[in-house]
Amino acid sequence: MEITSNDIKFIREFSGNLYKDLEDIRKFAEENYIPIAKPEVAAFLNFIVKVKKPKKVLEIGTAIGYSAIIIANAYKNANIVTIERDINLAEIAKENFKKAKVEDRIDLICGEAQEVLQNLTNKYDLIFVDAAKGQYIEFYKEIKRILNREGIIMWDNILYKGYVVNEKNVKHKRRTIVYRMREFLKILNEDKTLHTVILPLGDGVALNFKEV
Repeated sequence: MEITSNDIKFIREFSGNLYKDLEDIRKFAEENYIPIAKPEVAAFLNFIVKVKKPKKVLEIGTAIGYSAIIIANAYKNANIVTIERDINLAEIAKENFKKAKVEDRIDLICGEAQEVLQNLTNKYDLIFVDAAKGQYIEFYKEIKRILNREGIIMWDNILYKGYVVNEKNVKHKRRTIVYRMREFLKILNEDKTLHTVILPLGDGVALNFKEV
C-alpha cells in the first residue's frame, strides 16, 4: 500500500513538533512565500547530523537560516558555512542565528553559490543543497572537489514539485529546470565514485556517500 496524503499530513505534524522553538521562523517563511525544508526533510537532516556528527558543514541556500539552525542544534561541534545570494534573506538569517544563539558557529557568505564554491578550499563532512534547482549540475561539479572522504551530500527538492516524474503537467517555463534535474539525476546514477539513494521525503531527497 502506498503512502497517502493523510499519511504525509501525519508525518509532517509529527516532525513539525520536533521544532517548536523554530515555529516563528517557519511561520514567517510560509507567510512570505520563502521556501524552507519541509518538516519531514528537516527531521531527516537533523537525524543525519546526529548520526554523522560532521565538524565541517556546507549549506548552499541559506534562505532565512532555518536549516542551518537545525544543523547547529543537532551537533554542537559543527561549524557551518552557508551561502545565500539574496542579501535581504541573508540579513534575516543573521538575525535568526543570533536569536538561536548559534551565530558563533555559522559563517554566512552572501553571493552566487557557483562563484563562491569555486573559491572554497576547505573540505566538508556534510553538504546540504537547497538552492536553485537548475544549477544542481554546476554545484555538483564543484561539491565533489570539496567533499571529505566518507562525506555526505544531501540534495533537497530533486523531484521538483513532482514534475521530474510527471512531465505531462510541466508548465513551459519550468521545463528547462525539469530537464536539467533529470540530467542531474542521471549523472548521479552513473557516478561510481559516490553511493547514491533517492528518498521520497518532502519534494524528494537525494543522498550521496563518498567512500573513497
